[in-house]
Amino acid sequence: MKFTKLNILSIIELSFYAPTTVLSLFLCIRHCCRGQRSQIAWIFLYLYCHIRVAEAALGLATITSPSVAVYGTSILFSLIGVPTLFLTTLGLLNRVYIAHEKKYPTNIKAGYFWLLQIPLEAAIGICARGASNSTTELSNGPYRVQILTKVGVALCTFGFLVMVIFTCCIGRRQSHLEPNKWRLLHTVIRSIPFLFIRLMYTILTTFMDRNVFRTYEGNVLVIGLMAVLPEMIVVVVYVVEGFMMPRLEKDKRKKRKGGRKSGWPSGPELLDDVSITKTDSELGWKDADDGSSRISRI
Repeated sequence: MKFTKLNILSIIELSFYAPTTVLSLFLCIRHCCRGQRSQIAWIFLYLYCHIRVAEAALGLATITSPSVAVYGTSILFSLIGVPTLFLTTLGLLNRVYIAHEKKYPTNIKAGYFWLLQIPLEAAIGICARGASNSTTELSNGPYRVQILTKVGVALCTFGFLVMVIFTCCIGRRQSHLEPNKWRLLHTVIRSIPFLFIRLMYTILTTFMDRNVFRTYEGNVLVIGLMAVLPEMIVVVVYVVEGFMMPRLEKDKRKKRKGGRKSGWPSGPELLDDVSITKTDSELGWKDADDGSSRISRI
């Protein structure tokens, strides 16, 4: 098979995402080994870079093996990469929220972030299933977008819109944030326009699937400007922010010493970071008991 413009685009992606995969692994080691679940964003960034490397490798594999399975699997990886990048953004926004909520509560609850994670994760599986079904039918006719793929893209769109609402709610009180958290919030804000462009391309190829917006053998210039380039910009912004962001301290649980077997504390102890000592009333009763014992001895 001849060398096409799509193959050139795959080479550009591979040369970009191969080193960023290594950098994202360093970010996982830097941030995720701190005992904090809010660092899960870097795990999703690492998975996203892996997905894009696999997609680019499959695009180059079509040069020697232009089979239906290779094309279909490449489209599958292209679809599931979008919600994975959204999960990365949601994880970064969650870290800003954790630092913000301690001092300045908002209408957003911590559980909302975990609830929003559900449709985005479900979109990965649903889009993968729909792309797999389309690949199976590709050998018997033209590529057709399955209803499952449309449902997955709709879930991804819903997750993105809710995430933008969360960003606006937190951004209303950005003046109260610390400098590091303020910079992280603006990193998320800067990435939203590029994520919107990428989402629009996914919506157009899923629900229109004609002319230049085709899932199978689409226009290379449109793919590069609306799909590949916005994602690269977002990844660069996140990687730079990851190395500038200070690491959190490790969680250290304080062990109880000198306690009785029954579980009651004896003497001053540290229990849930609160020092437990005898109260003034207890000391007063002790002094009274000591005075009465002295009188009885006299």
